[in-house]
Amino acid sequence: MLLGLHTYSLYLHGIGQAWADFKLPWPRQLTTFELFDLAVDLGLDGLHLDDGVLEKLDPGYLQEVCAAASERNLYLEYNFSMDMGGMGIGIQHDLDEAIATANSLGADVVKVSMDLVRPRPVSASRFHPEVIEQMKSFAEKLTVSAPAAEDAGIKIAVENHCDSFSEEIVWLLDRVNHPAVGACIDTVNALMVMEDPMQAIENLAPRAFTNHFRDDRIEFQRYGFKLTGTAVGKGDIDMKRAYEIIKNRSSMRRINIETEMDIPLDDMQKALQMELDTIRRSIRYCREVLGIQRDHNEQ
Repeated sequence: MLLGLHTYSLYLHGIGQAWADFKLPWPRQLTTFELFDLAVDLGLDGLHLDDGVLEKLDPGYLQEVCAAASERNLYLEYNFSMDMGGMGIGIQHDLDEAIATANSLGADVVKVSMDLVRPRPVSASRFHPEVIEQMKSFAEKLTVSAPAAEDAGIKIAVENHCDSFSEEIVWLLDRVNHPAVGACIDTVNALMVMEDPMQAIENLAPRAFTNHFRDDRIEFQRYGFKLTGTAVGKGDIDMKRAYEIIKNRSSMRRINIETEMDIPLDDMQKALQMELDTIRRSIRYCREVLGIQRDHNEQ
C-alpha cells in the first residue's frame, strides 16, 4: 500500500482550494516544485493534487510538473470541483478540461466533487428530488466524458463531499455504469450530511478509486458540539476500521492523508509549523500504527 498526501492539508501554505470562502492572510509559501521536495522529505509516495497547487494550467508547465513528479518517484492524482453549488471552489470546473489537465500531469485519477445545493433539513434530504435533478445533470456529463478518460488511462472518482450521501454516489455510479467512473471516499464527510462514516466507507469501498484519509474530533460545547480537524488517529473516526475496510473491500492501494486543523492565524510561522506537525503525526500513525508501507511491486 502506498501513502500519499491530499495537498489541501497544506492550505495554510497557500496551496489548497478556497473552501468555504477562506482567505489566507499571507502569501503562498510553497511552489509546486518545493511541494514535491517536501513530499520526498516526508517519506511520502505520492500526492493527491488540488488544482490550487498548480501555478499555471498551460500544457508546457503541466508537463514540467509531470516530469518533476516522475523524477522523485511520486504518483499524482488530480483533484478539482464541478462547483455545481456556485461556492467558488478551486480554479477548474469543467470535466473534460480536468481530464486533459490530469493527462498532462501524468495523473491516473481525477477526483471530482459536485458541491450540490441541498435543501434543508439536510438530514432528511437523501434522494430529494432537487438533488436528483442535479445529479442527473452531472451523470450526463460523466457519461459523455468517461470514454475520453478511459482512453487516457484515467479513472474518474466522485467524492462523497459535504454535499452527498454515500447511497446517492452509488446511485450516480449505477446510472453512469462505466468502468472508468467510480468513487472517492472521504472518511469524515459523511458526518456533514449526518450519515454514519463507517457505513459510508463500506458502501463506497467496492466502487472507490481513491480516498481522503481524514480524522476529526468531536468537541462538546455548552450549546451542542463542534467538529474540528486533527491528526489522523487523534480524532473520533475509527481510522483502524476505515483502513481495514479500504484494504480488504476495495481495489485501492493508496492512502491519501488529509488534515485540516483549527489553527490561529495571528502568527504565520507558528501556524505553518502546526500544519506540518499535524501532517507528520498523521504519517507516523499510518506508518507505525496501521503499518502502511510500500510493497516492492507497487508504484
